[in-house]
Amino acid sequence: MRKILGIVVALAAGLCLGAGPVIDVRVEGTARQSLSMAGAQGVGSAGASFVSTLRNDLLRCGWYRLTEGNAQVKVTGSAAGEGGVSENLTVAWPGKRFAWVRSADSATQGRRHAHELADAIVGATTGEKGIAQSRFVMVAKTGTRRDGQAMEDLYICDYDGHNLTRLTNDGAPIVGPRWAPDGRTIYFTSYRKGYPAVYTVDIATRQVRPLASFRGLSTGAAASPADPAQVALILSHQGNPELYIMDTRTRRLTRLTETKLAAEASPCWSPDGRQICYVSDKSGSPQLYVVDVATKRSRQLTLRGGENVQPDWGKNGIVFATKRGCPYRIAVIDPARGEESTRFLTPVNEQYESPSWAPDGRHVVTSRTQGRQASIWVLDAAEGGAEPYKPFSGGGAQWLNPAWSK
Repeated sequence: MRKILGIVVALAAGLCLGAGPVIDVRVEGTARQSLSMAGAQGVGSAGASFVSTLRNDLLRCGWYRLTEGNAQVKVTGSAAGEGGVSENLTVAWPGKRFAWVRSADSATQGRRHAHELADAIVGATTGEKGIAQSRFVMVAKTGTRRDGQAMEDLYICDYDGHNLTRLTNDGAPIVGPRWAPDGRTIYFTSYRKGYPAVYTVDIATRQVRPLASFRGLSTGAAASPADPAQVALILSHQGNPELYIMDTRTRRLTRLTETKLAAEASPCWSPDGRQICYVSDKSGSPQLYVVDVATKRSRQLTLRGGENVQPDWGKNGIVFATKRGCPYRIAVIDPARGEESTRFLTPVNEQYESPSWAPDGRHVVTSRTQGRQASIWVLDAAEGGAEPYKPFSGGGAQWLNPAWSK
């Protein structure tokens, strides 16, 4: 049982200690379009907040090099206001332009508009999906209960750290939160009743509902991007932990693995919903495997490293935590090319865990441990490297298991 819990819970969750969150974004690069906001003016406190938010979004997205001189992309106009914001801007790039004319009733709504504009600029000038309107869910550890268990709850925030919102108030250990494809629901495993069971929480109402509470372990919920009613789960009600799919409309279970002397963990779906990557120790150590949902045929993906865990599948590969040496590192692997395609996003002497792709398929949110402190970082998978900034005060909490909305 200790071995099973070690793989399914500790490895899948990345339970490391930490303090206040730090989000890290690389802001240097060579393959970037030059962009100027010299002609964009923010007038009044709300107007200045709009322009500042827009500038930060465009800097952090990774596609631009901000300059005050001549540029390929130019943002001109003004955002003005104290309480609300009057937005009148123009975005121009070679041979094209579009106007942005809106009004916001508050500075908060103005910030949302700035995020929308940033994503519109990214989409129009690069053809890529922006991240400015995306969010994180993460686990905050605030202490230890009398029974020795961690006091943990779920929080969400905007990708830049603003609008931090608490979703649960149980103070019980939490494992592996994941977003539903609709962005309105989060799946997670909680020990709120003393044993691991899967729950959902509605972001708008904060209502928590049970999803799977079978005998033994119930964990690892991840909904298919092709059919959100198909939810991958790790269940041990028939023996050791195996990979299943639950149809949430009928509650019907389909078993995908049968490894009598091993444990499975941490399922994640391919973007087309046809395959699932998961962790299994059937080779003797935790490694990544891929199963075809239709045929139930599995293949081993990783071969090197003592532990390869916590996968997340995006359009540019599978990001995962790997233990090759002492600390965990974040790596990306092409599931079609296999082990030889592995590349590392973090240094060999720093510990990172629980990676999750951004919707742009470029950035990765992760938890980094420094000493006994864990914080939330963002890595640029296209360029590697990182430069930190602190989006909000951690309030003494330890921040773990981040997941990026899709």
